[in-house]
Amino acid sequence: MLNAAITQFKLGDDGMIRYQPDASNPLPGEPFAKAVKGAKILEPDIEVLDAAGHDTEAVRGILREWIKNHIRQVLEPLPALEQTEGLAEPVRGICEKLYNALGIIPREEVQSLTAALDPEMRQVLRGKQVRLGPVLIFLPALNKPAGVRLRGLLYALWNDKPLPPPLPRDGVVSQKVDESADRDFYRAIGYPVYGPRAIRIDMLDRVISAVYDNAKDGKFQAQHKMAEWLGCQIDDLYGVLTAMGHRKLEPVEEKKEEPAAQEKPAEEIAAEKPAEEAVAEKPPEEVAGEKPAGAKPEPKARPELAMFALKKGKAFEKREPRPKSDKPRREKSDKDKKPRGDRKHGRKDQERKPERPRMVSAEAKINPADSPFAILGQLKKAGKDGA
Repeated sequence: MLNAAITQFKLGDDGMIRYQPDASNPLPGEPFAKAVKGAKILEPDIEVLDAAGHDTEAVRGILREWIKNHIRQVLEPLPALEQTEGLAEPVRGICEKLYNALGIIPREEVQSLTAALDPEMRQVLRGKQVRLGPVLIFLPALNKPAGVRLRGLLYALWNDKPLPPPLPRDGVVSQKVDESADRDFYRAIGYPVYGPRAIRIDMLDRVISAVYDNAKDGKFQAQHKMAEWLGCQIDDLYGVLTAMGHRKLEPVEEKKEEPAAQEKPAEEIAAEKPAEEAVAEKPPEEVAGEKPAGAKPEPKARPELAMFALKKGKAFEKREPRPKSDKPRREKSDKDKKPRGDRKHGRKDQERKPERPRMVSAEAKINPADSPFAILGQLKKAGKDGA
């Protein structure tokens, strides 16, 4: 046992560690130890039940190292968040909260930290596989079934919950939950609860992004593809959107008054032809265009879904403005200050029409004898003299 391969140990959802003496046997062996609450949520302790004749502390030390490596392998990006030395304060704060929450936190809880992120800090978080969603911040790499099961076990151990925890089926997109469900547990394993369903975080993020991408004037329309992403009925989709804080808008139905039925005169009734005669008198083109009796009916168009008023609030904004960089702007050198004619595509400047001479604002001197009134007076005087 002290020299066993790592594949000979198996950690179950019940917290039991099983040992398989035959390394070629894929089946788990008998339980001989169990994981218990430790100093940190990602560092459970070990309780040895049966050392099989070996030194108990030696077996415990081997299993401590084994379970530490097992957690690092299954939840790879999560333990890496603990390494925050040299990181900026906003990045360090987000990483610490994600680590303690098993890789998923509501964005509104760290709004002050996300508002302080600059492009370089966001790049650091992307390098740590952190997704800054519009509502939730999470690690997409933890959505695999093994990651979900292990986080469920770690959460239960840390919070003294019974084992095994109520885990969703492997790979399920969403599932129904009742009102008494532990919402913190489902969020910790990557299945936040909204309305009547616990939804896998990657699909939930897809729906949230679609909501804000299609919103206009503070409203958006529910879409059938959203229900398909969540694997649920339309009523459950409405419940999920309402639980997010969006308000369903009731459709306005316009009532149209039907015209009163009028009795037809006897002459018109007598002039009407039976339906058989009307069908027989159809043009050949219309009869030929009709579908045969055995033809499949065309698929019905799916009904339009309800409209919703978008939830307001800082944590639910579609996009947040990036903070301005503190770097000083680079001053232009003499090389950058080129005349327009020397720039690329300078032909346009050369082909421009010559500018008109500018008007001078100074007043021009006018001879009083040349004014229109003086000339008119001269013409009148000449006419009198000629008479």
